[in-house]
Amino acid sequence: MTYIPFALKYRPQTFEEIIGQQHVSQTLMNAVAQERVARGYIFAGPRGTGKTSTARILAKALNCEQGPTAHPCGECSICRAIQESRCMDVKEIDAASNRGIDDIRDLREKIQYGPGEARYKVYILDEAHMLTDPASNALLKTLEEPPSHSFFILATTEPHKMLPTILSRCQRFDFRAIPVGLMVDALRKIAEAENIQIDDTALAAIAQAADGAMRNAESIFDQVVAYSEGPVDITAVNTVLGVTEAELLAQVAGLIAAGEMPGLFAAVDDLVASGKDLAQFLLDLTVYFRDLLRLSIGAESEQWLQLSEGGQEQMRQQAQQLGSARILQIIHSLAETQQELRTTSQQALLVELILTEAAESQPVAAPASATPAQKAAPAPPAKAEKPAPPPAKEPPPPPAAPPEGPLTLQAVRERWLQLAYELKRSGHMSVWAMINDGKSDEDLNYPTAVNDNRLVIDFQNEFHYNRIKDTYRDIVEEALAKLLGKRLKLECRRGAVEQAEVTSEAQRPPVDDSAPPAPTPPTNDVVQQVIDQTLQLFEGSEEITEG
Repeated sequence: MTYIPFALKYRPQTFEEIIGQQHVSQTLMNAVAQERVARGYIFAGPRGTGKTSTARILAKALNCEQGPTAHPCGECSICRAIQESRCMDVKEIDAASNRGIDDIRDLREKIQYGPGEARYKVYILDEAHMLTDPASNALLKTLEEPPSHSFFILATTEPHKMLPTILSRCQRFDFRAIPVGLMVDALRKIAEAENIQIDDTALAAIAQAADGAMRNAESIFDQVVAYSEGPVDITAVNTVLGVTEAELLAQVAGLIAAGEMPGLFAAVDDLVASGKDLAQFLLDLTVYFRDLLRLSIGAESEQWLQLSEGGQEQMRQQAQQLGSARILQIIHSLAETQQELRTTSQQALLVELILTEAAESQPVAAPASATPAQKAAPAPPAKAEKPAPPPAKEPPPPPAAPPEGPLTLQAVRERWLQLAYELKRSGHMSVWAMINDGKSDEDLNYPTAVNDNRLVIDFQNEFHYNRIKDTYRDIVEEALAKLLGKRLKLECRRGAVEQAEVTSEAQRPPVDDSAPPAPTPPTNDVVQQVIDQTLQLFEGSEEITEG
């Protein structure tokens, strides 16, 4: 026996069965009951929201043997013929493939003849925006003064592409994306009718993935049922959809909130080892942080998807710990990285860097962030049974003062390591690692040229070069302005530059060996160690191969 997919088997057959479009169905029911049906309609809206199904139901309402009626019986010969797409007087035309002026001329000739078996002729033009301009102009007169035995319904996903003269001759109904809750209810009814065991969490995941289209939800449900060998759960749904499990997203968000860089690198390793799509992971993580942002500002939705009550409480704690400002910054960074991920061959490294950057922006620990007054206050006496706590580390020395007089390359190099301070204070320590091309602080990637207007840095690593040039240039220029006392334009170059192009030896003042070295700023040991080891691992390699 031929299998009938859910999207066809459970297609709406009455106005009451249309999901999420009550403003359309109620208006059409009243129009039929009051004999105020327009000769031309435009059904506009996203795909899979019921435009063509509503057009068929309207055709049945006009031609039912018990009508015209707002409640077609679905049992008479005309209703069954329309439901089975074999009624000669109800024509469904694909305007994407029948879009020329000759097609419309043929329609205009045939519409003059009365209906053969039904009461009225109904023409349903799907994707009507695909008609050419000459074809649309040829249709104008017929839409304005159609024969008394004919009706037109133009369905489109892009009404803005239709001629204004076409729009002005029809009544327009805008179909909306179907809410998740209504789709869950509809899928639950299908599951009951088909005797399928599935929990509400899995149904909600399917509805969310459908992106507002009931047809999408039914197709996904069909696929999930075919995959599962018994009751359907959230694991089966996630496997079919390829989405990241909610537990993993919560784990990564927790690691970011706690600043646990090693755990984040281990999570990325697990994603790569299991063959997960890193682009899908970043998309799912962005949506997760979107929900955290809603929680942090008190704008949470009524229904939390794919989460138990324990998961919801965990999200609330993470939202409170991160704060709305930091969550918003992370969302922007994740969104930008999704675009970059499409063009890089080092996806795993890019994901590691963006997660590290998100994690390192967390507030500094209390001893390091204490004010001078707090540091000067005497500590309370320690209990006898506990050893005294170790003294807090001294705060890092302030950056060197901006150089006086004309800016020289030597003056910049003497202050170069101080750039790490400025980037760290603004939450961009990983930018320093990329500027330094993954080298240690003992082997700095110094600038190669400087004048009153620009500063030149050469990069050996193409990934670092592109990230600084395209994404972090403004951040570096701002940090340099604080360090040098003037705004310079950062010029990034790829590969080695000939010495003659950079500066002559005469321009370089000799280094005074007797002068004390520039103070070496302390770094966040965890951040620097993880970043340095990761970037050095790929030094000299343009591409990461996973195997």
